[in-house]
Amino acid sequence: MRQFHLFFLLLLPLSYSQPRAPARARFPLKFSETATTTESDLEGDFGTNALPQCLDTSFYVKYGWSQFSNFTNAKREIILEVDWWDSGILIANVFFQIVTGVMGYKVDYRLYDGAAATGPRLASGNSADIALELWQSDASGWYEQFVQLQNSVISFGSIGYTGRVGLYFPSYMLDQYPQYDTLDFWKSLTHPATQKLFPRSGSSPIFKGADGLPICDGDPLTCVNGTYYPAWYNDADKEYFTEIWHETPGYTPYYFQRLIDGLKINATINFMGGNMYPMMVAAYQAKKPFLVYNWRPTTTIAGFNLTRVIFPDDSYGGIQDFRADPINTPVKVDIPVETLFKASSARFVKDFPELGYFMTKFVLTDSDIEYMLASIGPNLQAWNDTGYLNVSCSWVKSNEDVWQYWIPIPPTNHFTCPIGTGRYILNSLYVCLECPPGTFNLNSTTIHECQVCLPHTICSGGSSVHIDSMFWIPETPDPKNITGDYLPEVHFCPHPKQCCPYGDCASNDICSPGFTGIFCTECSNPQQYAWNGQCMQCSTSGSSLYLAIFLPIIATAAVIFVPKYHASEIEQLAFYFQVINLIFDNDVGSVVGWEGLNKILAVFSLDLDGLVLNCPVPLHGIPKLLFRFMLPLLILFYFGCYYILLKTFPFIHQSLPTYMVQQNVDVLFARSFTIVFSFVFMPLVEASLNLLNCDTVQGVSRLYQVPTVICYTPAHNGPAAFAFIVLGLLLFVYPLWLLLLLLWLWHKDRISVIDDYHFKDRPMDQIYEAFYMPYRPKFFYMESVVIWERGLIVLTFTFLNHYTDSLAAIAYLAIFSLSGFARAYIQPYKKLLQVYLNREIGIAFLVLLILRQYAKFEPEPLSVTPYVGTMIILPVINHAVRWIRQGYVERSQVLERLSEQGINPGSEMSHVPRLQSHNVSVATAKQYY
Repeated sequence: MRQFHLFFLLLLPLSYSQPRAPARARFPLKFSETATTTESDLEGDFGTNALPQCLDTSFYVKYGWSQFSNFTNAKREIILEVDWWDSGILIANVFFQIVTGVMGYKVDYRLYDGAAATGPRLASGNSADIALELWQSDASGWYEQFVQLQNSVISFGSIGYTGRVGLYFPSYMLDQYPQYDTLDFWKSLTHPATQKLFPRSGSSPIFKGADGLPICDGDPLTCVNGTYYPAWYNDADKEYFTEIWHETPGYTPYYFQRLIDGLKINATINFMGGNMYPMMVAAYQAKKPFLVYNWRPTTTIAGFNLTRVIFPDDSYGGIQDFRADPINTPVKVDIPVETLFKASSARFVKDFPELGYFMTKFVLTDSDIEYMLASIGPNLQAWNDTGYLNVSCSWVKSNEDVWQYWIPIPPTNHFTCPIGTGRYILNSLYVCLECPPGTFNLNSTTIHECQVCLPHTICSGGSSVHIDSMFWIPETPDPKNITGDYLPEVHFCPHPKQCCPYGDCASNDICSPGFTGIFCTECSNPQQYAWNGQCMQCSTSGSSLYLAIFLPIIATAAVIFVPKYHASEIEQLAFYFQVINLIFDNDVGSVVGWEGLNKILAVFSLDLDGLVLNCPVPLHGIPKLLFRFMLPLLILFYFGCYYILLKTFPFIHQSLPTYMVQQNVDVLFARSFTIVFSFVFMPLVEASLNLLNCDTVQGVSRLYQVPTVICYTPAHNGPAAFAFIVLGLLLFVYPLWLLLLLLWLWHKDRISVIDDYHFKDRPMDQIYEAFYMPYRPKFFYMESVVIWERGLIVLTFTFLNHYTDSLAAIAYLAIFSLSGFARAYIQPYKKLLQVYLNREIGIAFLVLLILRQYAKFEPEPLSVTPYVGTMIILPVINHAVRWIRQGYVERSQVLERLSEQGINPGSEMSHVPRLQSHNVSVATAKQYY
């Protein structure tokens, strides 16, 4: 069987009657799908070491690997994926000859048709170990998943040469028409004199496929009867249109059609399939003009003297827009040059760590691959005596000065290994091998294998450890000071924008400009103070402080004016926006693409740090954490001032709106207190928890928000005691007292089941009513439950935001799944408006949490922008629509009933006594007066 494989491979040059085009698009395959096939496009498995060796055994001896034949023979075979096109076969042959002939490894040579499925094959760890020529556009569907997130595929960087798709014409046309020295510029396709030099539309045959049908047909945006015609094409004017020769629409799909549309080029595209190459060869030999689709590297470009047409550079992201909707988006820019790269399976890195150095160094230049492709020749006559094997062997033999630096030093016995390497046992031999990509070693005397890259770090091999955006690691110590097996700590930053804002940061260059210290919380300039992610000069109190002092006066007054029948809805919406701010780490603006949203949510969260435009006060450290209490405490203070003002001056109360005058001051403020307390509760809990939230950094427990402070030392004990007192009052004393009070009222049968004007003989019961009024009678205790629910949410987000993503995600998901289930199936509210709002809030929390987790791992988080933006405003819009609709319906019903009873409704509440005598609900009627 092996002889058959060898015979078949040697016949490749003879059977390859034309340059074999890749069986998928060069740029890109599909814009929204990921290839999942792994074996269906296998063209041939040629077995282990099927190719004949072109290097004699002297190279095996020269580089020292002959002494380790037992070592290499004990290894399993390396599965080398060979892509079924010219350059892919050539570079695989070069790899094969060196790895087998110089180092003695076994290589299984597998030929595949197409590279979009290479990612899944490598990720599986069984179908392929190595792929040497991967196009970035082909890998767009799997690179993020397998390389960046799962680490199941390891990228070894550039293969050295580049690739590019384009339109080409024969260079002899430049000599034939010297008066036109700009033929290689796309504008020549729009000028009648130069455009007419190329074949006219319809001058070439329309070829059919093997089934006798057009190669493509029926879609005007792709092609009709094998040809693409732009929308302005007319048969009567075809002599004014240039014909472009192409193979099939599957190669670089839609790009050239949309390029014609975008640049308004009078051109059609004739899709010829396998007939394109013979047509081009015949025209080239006859020195005729043509304009043809192709790419480099190929034997066509290397062997023929062709010139590429230059289109405008992509300066404004035109290709990115095109990728988003290639079918309908006209494009006006050139396809970018692609740096081709090489990759392996994670299994290969584990089984062959000693070859990581070779994989990294294995690089061929553009001139290397072009030379080999040109040596094969562009036509049958040139190929008959020269095959892939002969050309690649010739290159290997004549370029030892290039590849000798790729060969790793043979293994030797080591007791310890230096920084950047790991200690491995290979056939009873301890060897030091350079850490391949995805692993690292920062210890100068390790006795262990290379460490697997830590979560949220980027390891390119050796001693390189970089960090992801929003994370922090301590600066790597001098190797001389590292004892044992040193592992850097990875921490999520309390202020994400201040840590590695663009990702891929070295340990000595993590903080954003102007910041320094642990977690990048300190300003480099000691005269500056950190506010809203910036270091600011702050010699005196800024205007932001005065706004923070006076704006709560208006906000508190607005809360007092809220009608009692809207109080619960206001509470729910305030809670909703506060939780959104927690879900997105106070930075939903970066996901939605509008930084102003951060400030809006900071208002709901009473977060002065997120609101300020300049430095409010010169504070840092624990005093700044204590300053976080200012806004919620100010609101409570102003609330008390308003209460004292109305109690002291009754005439002010009498000048308020009628629906407020009819309530005594105590009842009015009791009902307003539920809104105020709900508004300040979560900010107060969060501020208190920040004073208690500690994280272990390099063996020391430090205050997470102020890591210069060591937890529970004299500097921390006072603020910690204050925080415990506040939390005790908010989470235990108040809700427990409220629960006991409500249980006592229920036991005494003093819980009202009907709204409005009752218990006039017991004024205190009207005050107590504020704490259970929104809920159905059997859910009278819900106010305490709501407080504990909100406290649990803040606790979870505060203490888990610096733990592993998986732990935090599970906890968040569990809490919001439970909350969403309860809100969907357990409805404590009386009003239908509140029932719907409560349910939609629960669903929105769960969806937004999932979107946030996705955005954390998405290189382009703005891809979820429409979904996040929609979910944020959806409950609010739905509630507003239902409220307007219900108000209109109920108002119409009330007016109809009043009209039936002979009452002429006015605009004053003086009508209310008359309404009572006519059996009209006061609660319903007074909503409209």
